[in-house]
Amino acid sequence: MIGAFISPTFAQQFKEPNYKIRGGDVLGFELDPDTASLIISLDQRARGELTITLPRNLIDAKIGSEDTDFIILVDGISKTGSIDEIITFSDRTVTIPLRGYNTSITIIGTQVFSQVTPAPTVIPQQQIEKKIEAELRSEIPKGEAKLLIFSDTKWSGALESTSSDYIEIVGQNDRSVVFGCEPSLLREGFFGAKIQKMTKDGYLKIVAIQNQKIIAQGSTEAQFGEIIMQENCGSSFETGTGGGGCLIATAAFGSEMAPQVQFLRELRDNTVLQTESGTSFMTGFNQFYYSFSPAVADYERENPAFKEAVKITLTPLLTSLTLLQYADIDSESEMLGYGIGVILLNIGMYFVAPAVLIMAVRKRISK
Repeated sequence: MIGAFISPTFAQQFKEPNYKIRGGDVLGFELDPDTASLIISLDQRARGELTITLPRNLIDAKIGSEDTDFIILVDGISKTGSIDEIITFSDRTVTIPLRGYNTSITIIGTQVFSQVTPAPTVIPQQQIEKKIEAELRSEIPKGEAKLLIFSDTKWSGALESTSSDYIEIVGQNDRSVVFGCEPSLLREGFFGAKIQKMTKDGYLKIVAIQNQKIIAQGSTEAQFGEIIMQENCGSSFETGTGGGGCLIATAAFGSEMAPQVQFLRELRDNTVLQTESGTSFMTGFNQFYYSFSPAVADYERENPAFKEAVKITLTPLLTSLTLLQYADIDSESEMLGYGIGVILLNIGMYFVAPAVLIMAVRKRISK
């Protein structure tokens, strides 16, 4: 059996939903996009029921991104409260009790869709790129990021970050959302976003920007396609004293809760930052470190071999820094003394010792 749209504007056919009926017969289906409803004609001869599976790409009922109940009328009388329903990602199956004299069922949702193959979606790439470039040139307050949503259809979803509460966002076409996104002294900042198209047709593209850089992006043209993002926030504390997460070490050891990363964080907060000289050192160090560490951390996540190499390289540094745990630093002079000593020790391990070794090998080879 083939159903039909009853609106002249949507004079298209659709494949009937799967159903089972007891006590009668289904005579036909009609889909009315003006009222977002599916109308089922019946020849019901005895008490029974209709179990029908409604594909979400035919009719659905949602408030934002959450499912809501269909309104179901049997011969114009509401039966919503007496309906059993099974919900899956792709469809919703309802069981409707019937009597011998019933002639029609109306299932009212919030949206109906044509099952005719849509024309290919054309994404205005050049226009989107120009908008992104303009946004990258604009300033966003320190510690905040902006989610750019580009679409030609309805969409809904949610956004959350380490410094911003969970929020639901629903809209249509293009939109931007500003949200807090920055690290703290105890953890790296990160955010998550999930945006889904509410229609079969159209496109959806989302771009997250911070500090005049793109930190994440994704796009989809799939039917009811969704985009999921989970990324670290960009660093907004290049000139700060405390700094945020240990980006390179976190990427190397796999987690901000790794013992090595926690050791570095505690050493910084509980020892180095407790003196004026240590605070001054961290101010200058952060300006240098955060100029390249995000790129190094990203490459570690992309390249396992490089990640292991960084882990091996960091081991001597971590070993030398353990000396500060056993030092009793109570004055500026002690901080300067131990700090310079550790710096010289690392210069010796990373530069002097390899240079001496290379010279010794070359000398032996030349003999």
